[in-house]
Amino acid sequence: QAVSDYATAWLVSPDGGIAVGLNILKFLVILLAAWIVAKIIAAAVRTAVRRLPKTSSLLQDFVVNLTRRTLLIIGLVIALGALGLNITPLIAAIGAAGLVIGLALQGTLSNFASGILILIYRPFDVGDAINAGGVAGKVEAMSLVSTRILTFDNQVQYVPNNSIWNNVITNITGLDTRRVDMTFGIGYTDDIAKAESIIREVITNHEKVLAEPEPVIKVSELADSSVNFI
Repeated sequence: QAVSDYATAWLVSPDGGIAVGLNILKFLVILLAAWIVAKIIAAAVRTAVRRLPKTSSLLQDFVVNLTRRTLLIIGLVIALGALGLNITPLIAAIGAAGLVIGLALQGTLSNFASGILILIYRPFDVGDAINAGGVAGKVEAMSLVSTRILTFDNQVQYVPNNSIWNNVITNITGLDTRRVDMTFGIGYTDDIAKAESIIREVITNHEKVLAEPEPVIKVSELADSSVNFI
């Protein structure tokens, strides 16, 4: 009888079993609501981001995942508060942990921020030939931390995004039309007019050489052992 009376008193007390059960129910309901709201808002954000012109899929996924996880974390903190827990120390601990992690990962966060800026402004895209961060080659893949470049001598290099963003970026294939300078040398005893005629014939018959602007062929240098055309 004593145990029964004690259990009954605990159940109906302000901090007893019924109150704990209600708090747990509130916790689960808030988590479920946060999950549903996060899913709906993430879908809306994905739709909105896709409508932006020239937005990469990597940036879309990053924004959507960041939105969903932020809302889930907020929902978890609110749910913990519904359990009767004091969430002020928890928030302070999260802030302190974020500061420590930020100081420990300064280089990584710098690459991360540079990756975000690259994805937003898009100075290049996957498949472009670029010269950036001291590396020249074709962009094979991009992440928020590094860019994978296949060099022209068939080597794969992973370049930190910070090195790319903080230096000059040359997008070699950014435009369909490019000027290419080539030098051809002939001997001093060779026929200059005939050499120029042959060079012009080869160039004008090449399918990738444009008629407008017209190719220019000139003698550019009298070198030590050759007459050079450009």
